[in-house]
Amino acid sequence: MSKTKWMGVGILVVGISLAGMWTLGAQQPGVPAPQTRTVPMVRNVAVVDIDYIFKNHARHKQQMEAIRAEATAAEQWAQQEQASLKALAEQLKDHQPGTPTYSQIDDTLLRRQKEFEADVLKKRKDLMLREAKVVYSTYQEIVGEIQYFAAANGITMVFRFNGTEPDPNNPEDVLRTINRWIVYQGAELDITPIILQRLNARVQTATAPAAPAGVAPGAGYVRPGSTGLR
Repeated sequence: MSKTKWMGVGILVVGISLAGMWTLGAQQPGVPAPQTRTVPMVRNVAVVDIDYIFKNHARHKQQMEAIRAEATAAEQWAQQEQASLKALAEQLKDHQPGTPTYSQIDDTLLRRQKEFEADVLKKRKDLMLREAKVVYSTYQEIVGEIQYFAAANGITMVFRFNGTEPDPNNPEDVLRTINRWIVYQGAELDITPIILQRLNARVQTATAPAAPAGVAPGAGYVRPGSTGLR
């Protein structure tokens, strides 16, 4: 056999040996096989914009407007009471300290100031408590509606997201956008319009026009700037 043929046989033998070593090495215990990453299939999932529902929940808006009206009335009362106390304090300038009239006005002023401060604290606490109860009650109603709708439609998990477009000039908005959990979801996963429509359907107002026949729940719901890319 010629030298050239021997070299060819040698190369072939070396190639077979290397291939065998590679195969044996891949099959040796303790050597992990390469993993193939697969795209997970997400099913029966929805998203909802709780903040948007709060802002457009008809009864919640009415309740919050009533509380704000009471807060405005309380502020006006406080301003009037402060003006009255200031006028009473001015009367002290017309009397000499130590006189019966001065002492009487001074005692009245101190008493009314304490009563005023106590009334302000009480009104403020009452308004804050009422607001908290209204917010919590509305939140429970929203969650209850979401749970009912999800159970009726085979949805096993609902994520909360914020569909408001961030302001790139606001550092807090930018940070909140970067840290949000949901980066993207298809528009078909957003059940916000349906939940909002079901909640507001319970609020009967004389000025609310009837929905046109054949219009699906949530139809016409368009969030300004919404692109489906969250």
